[in-house]
Formats: sequence, structure tokens, C-alpha cells
Amino acid sequence: MAGIQAQVMSISINTSLEDQSTKVCIINALFVGGLVLDLVASFLAFLTARWLQRLSKTERAELEQVFEAKNSKGLKGALEKGTSTANQTQPPTPPPTPTPGERIILFWCSLSLFIPMPLLVLGVICMTLGIEIYVWTFHKTIVGILVSFAYVALVPFVVGVFTIGSGEERRKGVIHELGKRQGDW
Repeated sequence: MAGIQAQVMSISINTSLEDQSTKVCIINALFVGGLVLDLVASFLAFLTARWLQRLSKTERAELEQVFEAKNSKGLKGALEKGTSTANQTQPPTPPPTPTPGERIILFWCSLSLFIPMPLLVLGVICMTLGIEIYVWTFHKTIVGILVSFAYVALVPFVVGVFTIGSGEERRKGVIHELGKRQGDW
């Protein structure tokens, strides 16, 4: 992503300071800001993947158990609805209650592992806005319309990926739809 942004950025970054209008400054700020966000996101994503690879088997099992407990309705919800709990895993044993200072550190560390995707999304939004402003500023109206139409046409697919969510039934449905295609159109 950062490579694409660098290429796109080259179309306006070479304007001398004296020739830069406010719009060119905004375009460059969005391009450079998006580039920085995406570079940091990729670096943090690599570090997150490396951290996850270094977990012991016990830690991996606990992480999976925590994820499962978070994604399932849990024992309490199942008991309230009167459903069987035979297929559900027991909730993980919570760690000892941390001190307020330790709680802040734990939050910061977990946020550091989670933040790459939001940073990437923000970087792509910056690049997209920069391209839109560039196209509408320096090209004919038809080019602006076509580029804007391309973005609008692609939005439903991006939203679709985020709509899948963590619901087990929807994920199973998506898996079966993918299975029908088996990589074929």
C-alpha cells in the first residue's frame, strides 16, 4: 500500500514551494500523512504477527479460549435462554486483578497489537481523499466523475467484508458460499 501511495504522491510532491496552492498543500499533506500511517501500520502488523508467533502453546490456547468466550454467548447467556451448554467451552480463568497502573499498561499493549488495521484504514482514507482532491483540481470534470464513481462502486464490497462480523452463523454462511465457488467465478 505504501508503494502505491508513494507513486501517487509523486504526481504532486514535485511542485516547488512557490508554486504550491492551498489545494496542492492539502493533497500533499493527505498523501504524506496516509503514507506515514500505512508505513506505521505495516510495521506494527509485522510486530503483532511476530508477537503472536512467539506465544507458547499454553498462551495460544488461552488466547483462543478468550476469543471463543468473547465470540460465543457464554454460559450465562445460554443458561438464561435455556439452551444446552454441552458444546460450549468453559470461560477462561481471568488473570489476577491488575493495579490501576498495570491496567493502563495492559490496555496500551493490547491497543498496540490491535491498532494496525485502523491505522491502515485511516491511511487509505487519506490517500483516497488526496486522489479525489487531486483529480477534481487538476483534471477535467469527467475524470473526477469517473474516479468518484469507481470509489462509490467499490464501497459496498469493503463494507461487505466488515459486515461479516463475528456472528458464527453468518461466518458459516460465507464459508459455504465461498466453498460453492472454490476459487472459480
